[in-house]
Amino acid sequence: MNQHFLKLRQHYKADMMARYAVDEKLFDETSQCIASLAVPFAARRGELLQRVGHTAREVFWLTGGVARVGYVSQGGNEVTMRFATESHIANAYEDLLEYRGDQPARSFIVAETSVQGFRFDWEQMSMARARHPVLTAYMTRMLEFAVASQARRFITHTASSAEERLAGFREEYPNLERRISQKVLASYLQITPAYLSQLMRREQEAA
Repeated sequence: MNQHFLKLRQHYKADMMARYAVDEKLFDETSQCIASLAVPFAARRGELLQRVGHTAREVFWLTGGVARVGYVSQGGNEVTMRFATESHIANAYEDLLEYRGDQPARSFIVAETSVQGFRFDWEQMSMARARHPVLTAYMTRMLEFAVASQARRFITHTASSAEERLAGFREEYPNLERRISQKVLASYLQITPAYLSQLMRREQEAA
């Protein structure tokens, strides 16, 4: 049994139970089900965990660092869709759901800082889910959380002003702003880095 994985799951237990709205029994049974599938990984800043055009085959659970999920627009610009930090999953579920068709991933996942955690083979997880109903119940809650988060981000991204989008980012990702570059934050807010600098200056002057 992967005791290091289980110890880290316990460390983040309260936060994850609250996030996914699961009880202790479901959380603990799920941890036991997937412990044997957890493979430690680490990546340096800038290293890709998933490449555009490759089939998405793995799930990444972070225990340290910041990862970023995004895509490249037709104009060649990087667009940031979401972030993952400690105890969160760094994945593009939309790519994983197309795994059986071997469709190329449309999204990239990059280590925004050095990251570490555990990776899981998506096919093995799918097989385990078929054997363990408790795992299906847990993953359903995870996907529900992902859908709700995506809905909140859609509202943020369609806000009429950059100021509103910045406020939405801070609400969705508290304490993340200091850990990422302004260039990456600007790509999430869908504005230029120069305009983000103007927003920051106006905030400082107002304060």
